[in-house]
Amino acid sequence: MLHTLKGLVLRETPVSDNSKYINILTAERGRISVLVRGALRLRGPHTGATQIFCYSEFVIYEHNDKYTLNDSSLIENYFHLCEDFDKMTVGTYILNTVEYISNEEQPEPQMLRLALNTLWALTHYKDKDLRLIKGVYEMRLAFLAGFAPNIVNCQCCGHGVESERLYLNVMEGTMLCRHCSDTSFKPVHLENDREVDDMRTAQIIISLAPASVLAMQHALYADMSKLFSFVLADELLPEFSSACEKYLENHVDHHFQVLDMLVW
Repeated sequence: MLHTLKGLVLRETPVSDNSKYINILTAERGRISVLVRGALRLRGPHTGATQIFCYSEFVIYEHNDKYTLNDSSLIENYFHLCEDFDKMTVGTYILNTVEYISNEEQPEPQMLRLALNTLWALTHYKDKDLRLIKGVYEMRLAFLAGFAPNIVNCQCCGHGVESERLYLNVMEGTMLCRHCSDTSFKPVHLENDREVDDMRTAQIIISLAPASVLAMQHALYADMSKLFSFVLADELLPEFSSACEKYLENHVDHHFQVLDMLVW
């Protein structure tokens, strides 16, 4: 049976001198692995459309729950990211995270759109700080994966972002204002160099400025077409980026090693 799907190439894995498997993210079938014959030839028929950072249309033959590429045509590529080391690293991080979090053989239209929109922003928004783009992407990905934080109001008193500082409980996905934080946080102690409470539950509490929390709210709830349409003060970018990264990594319980290449 033949299927025509549009997808983003996430990974290439050579399996012989001429063939490779590609992992692609599609709207209709989520993440799938496809065998591409002749792909490693310099002028092979599928070379241009089956490399990472390519968004392409694929005609795929399905047999016994396995996929083989029949035809392909490139729609858009993001190779220009490779001209800048930091952009290439963040772009690779996007591919790694959606590959890790997306589902196989299940529709993932919003996750595909998020990945494509973020790669487009990395390529075209020359005046946007990479930490802002990365943080917005991480928060929206957490939302799509089903573990968005509840940061609209203080968990205890219900107040919004009027407090001078706000406190994000990463593991619980909740927020406390400064007043409530003085009385509501659980006592913690160090166990194997990690802060835990009396139930041995890890505690990661991050202090944030109100503007950083508003930026996180925007990333969670804004229309996808307006996801990156805001600015954040330069002095707040480090805390915003760090909080979004820690939140995502702790909720998927995985460290993406490509981030170790970034020096910010």
